Amino acid sequence: MAIRFLKGNISRAVFPLLAVVVGAMTLIMTLSLGDGAKNLINKDLSAIGSNRILVGGNSLNKRDLQLIERLPFVEYGIFPEERTLVSNTLYRGYGKKALMSMKLPILKENEVVLDKNQFLDAKIGDIIELETDYGKRKFTIRDLYQEESPFETMKRGDRVIMSDETFERVFGRRNYNSLVISFPQDEDGEEYIPILLRELNRSRFGYNQVRVLETPDIYKKVERIKGFVSESLFILSFISLVVGGVGVLNLIAASVRERGSYIGILRTMGMDKRSLVEIFLIEAFIVITVGAIAGVILGIVMSWLVGSILRIPPYFNFIKLVGALLLTMGVGLFFGVFPAKKAGDLEIVEALKI
Repeated sequence: MAIRFLKGNISRAVFPLLAVVVGAMTLIMTLSLGDGAKNLINKDLSAIGSNRILVGGNSLNKRDLQLIERLPFVEYGIFPEERTLVSNTLYRGYGKKALMSMKLPILKENEVVLDKNQFLDAKIGDIIELETDYGKRKFTIRDLYQEESPFETMKRGDRVIMSDETFERVFGRRNYNSLVISFPQDEDGEEYIPILLRELNRSRFGYNQVRVLETPDIYKKVERIKGFVSESLFILSFISLVVGGVGVLNLIAASVRERGSYIGILRTMGMDKRSLVEIFLIEAFIVITVGAIAGVILGIVMSWLVGSILRIPPYFNFIKLVGALLLTMGVGLFFGVFPAKKAGDLEIVEALKI
């Protein structure tokens, strides 16, 4: 009987159905793309992180890097400027600890790691000839990797990773203006700033002093901004769900108004209030379930499509997917209870007059 009621009111059911679909789809996209972006940021060494500082000076070099990496509370250090674009090849140099953090092998002289999505025919152990500032040079392919960070994939050039020693020999650059220093997550990086500056400036005798450019506090502010954006998107998704719920409320209320005589006849035939309420709740449940399932499926598809455009691979958590489905259905049913209960409370004479 609930399905018969729904078929007779199909035009009114379209709006709440679409609202529920959009609400569920938006919620899935918010969760999956938000988690995917967080994963990318956590994986990228040079991206904004929660426990890194940036120091600057006019003559930072490999000696400074080795000095700070010997300290037990330092995870790794990298020179953001240790990269150069030649023709269409982007070379990046990393130290041993940075390579280990990226889960890449320690590279020897003239060994490189290539992005397998850009060097499709490359094989580990092959010799590859690449263009440098001083002509073509041969390198041994030590490993292949897949770049996932949008901070890197949006940059021009075919990505080639090499050791900092090879980078210095090939391109002749030994001095840099900035150095990123990363600490383990359980360490408070700000506490070590005085020690780091003292070690880096000890041999400079007041000249070309190293200074702090960015601290973990700045990164924490960025994290708070990220959190605010995520919460705002979630609120917008929830508003979409509420709109869908209001649509369900209107659908059931309209169904009650249009079928007052049917309700009166059913009550006259002996149907109890509870059974009558169940009919309208089943009608709401069908709309909500179809909309929620369709919204989740569309949310997954749209997350992949939007993620491919933004270069942010979505991350789907099964528990969150089920939670989004249940939340969508719960909000819709919550709004459907009131008009359904109102239909059950109608007296026979009152229902026949509608």
